[in-house]
Amino acid sequence: MKIDFSNKTVIVSGGTRGIGAALVKLFFNCNAQVIATGAHLEEIEKLNAQSEDRVKYLHLDFTSNQSVKACISNIIMLDQIDVLINNAGVNKIDSIDKIEEDDWDWINNVNLRGPFLLTKAVSEIMKKKGQGKIVNISSIFGVVSKPKRAAYSTTKWGLIGFTKAVALDLAPYNILVNAVSPGFVDTQLTRSILGEKGIKEITETIPQQRLATVEEIAKTVVYLASDHNTYITGQNIIVDGGFTSA
Repeated sequence: MKIDFSNKTVIVSGGTRGIGAALVKLFFNCNAQVIATGAHLEEIEKLNAQSEDRVKYLHLDFTSNQSVKACISNIIMLDQIDVLINNAGVNKIDSIDKIEEDDWDWINNVNLRGPFLLTKAVSEIMKKKGQGKIVNISSIFGVVSKPKRAAYSTTKWGLIGFTKAVALDLAPYNILVNAVSPGFVDTQLTRSILGEKGIKEITETIPQQRLATVEEIAKTVVYLASDHNTYITGQNIIVDGGFTSA
């Protein structure tokens, strides 16, 4: 089965590292024109200076209204957007009695408000063409949870609900909307949060006995965004090595 995004434009938020960077690479290898966003301006400038012709990076900091408006203004000028991947996400671990309001607002702005704003803007372009694919990157912590994940789980649970509702809104326009919920993925963020000891402990609870690679998550997302997906919408696909089934 060949997946080809020739003559298609794909937007990947949070596309500078981790799962997002893997998505940019895979979409590029499948011949897409890729627009990726990132929150750090210096990193964006550096990536643009060394990127391929079919990859462009835009600065998008969801905590800055000015940045959001500027990025969305650039996006809505595009004649064609075929795929939107709402991947940008942040996390901070704290129990409910210790979560600061600023941290709560930061996590909600990036993980939930961000996908809302991008989806609202991009779906209008997709409607004109009468087709499109939107994939929201949620998490297993939008399905199950654990201590000190109140803010993160709130946003990821909300993103799954958002996915299902938006899928119904956009179904008449042949725009398919799904979520992918990764389990524990071997990224810089995961390692910084869990540490080596935490990763070892988590690995022992995963039936597959290992963390996912970013490429494994990216492959699932790319299938849902491809022309091979013609009927899956409003779904949350869990990719967790069996963790939530154990």
